[in-house]
Amino acid sequence: MRLVQLEYFIKIAECGSITKAAQELYVSQPSLTKAIASLEAEYDIKLLERTSKGVRMTARGSEFLEYAKDVISSSQKLEDVFGKKDSVPIQRLCIASQQFDFLYDLLKSVCREHQMMVNVMMAEVDRGTVLKRVKGRTADIGILILTDSDKKEFEQEIKKNALEVHEMADSGVYVCMASRSPFYHRTEVKSSEISDYLHVALDMDDQLIRKMYLGDLQNSVDNEQLICCNTISACLYFMREAGALLYIPKWVKGLLEKEPDIHVIPLVKDDGSAYPLVNHLAWVKRENEELTIPEQRFVHLLAEKVSE
Repeated sequence: MRLVQLEYFIKIAECGSITKAAQELYVSQPSLTKAIASLEAEYDIKLLERTSKGVRMTARGSEFLEYAKDVISSSQKLEDVFGKKDSVPIQRLCIASQQFDFLYDLLKSVCREHQMMVNVMMAEVDRGTVLKRVKGRTADIGILILTDSDKKEFEQEIKKNALEVHEMADSGVYVCMASRSPFYHRTEVKSSEISDYLHVALDMDDQLIRKMYLGDLQNSVDNEQLICCNTISACLYFMREAGALLYIPKWVKGLLEKEPDIHVIPLVKDDGSAYPLVNHLAWVKRENEELTIPEQRFVHLLAEKVSE
């Protein structure tokens, strides 16, 4: 028996649902299920029963819950009395992410809440490197964008590398342009109108570009007029100097709209209807590993931000 298993069990009891408990603890549902199964096997008792609305305690489970709370409480008291008092532990907040301007304010909020006793490491990298850093333990949280074009293959890659993916929000497609673009004063643009123009792609590997620009957006982009960039500054250069257009999801809008000469408008279908929600913001972590308290808080703030 481990203390974390008892903490998981207590949280499930509070939520009445394994799914909700997993969301609040920022761990996967299978991890919680496995922890409960281990407790049940170790003590040879049935703790939970599934219902149509979630789970409920068995009679023995309710009794076990009180003991579990006592153990956690005693553990905390033991730490309070005998734990080291001469230093405040520095906790880790280690993130690898694609480029999103709103992350900085979230990091600042977490640091303030923890009175700056947080070791923050933030790397802005392309999507492939996000996964490599989380897998290689140089980051604990990865934040990135999935597309409908590569979502299945991405999830297979996640599973192969023993990572968890948590989707948070969806977005349609927006088009960015500089003042020299003929669409600069428009409030929206149809996909068929921009097929002959130069395009830039941000943070995409060759495989994803082939799938997205020759798949979902094949009627909007001529692949021979596509420039691939891995920084916002490079995209800005081609938009300003060559009149190029850039497709982005809504979470990158803030980075571009800070530029006084950049205009961002939604991409719509030829019939004027909204473009499908083909982009998905997600965060990833290693399987069966807990986030630090600052990391949990960061993910909570991120979820609040993207749901606005």
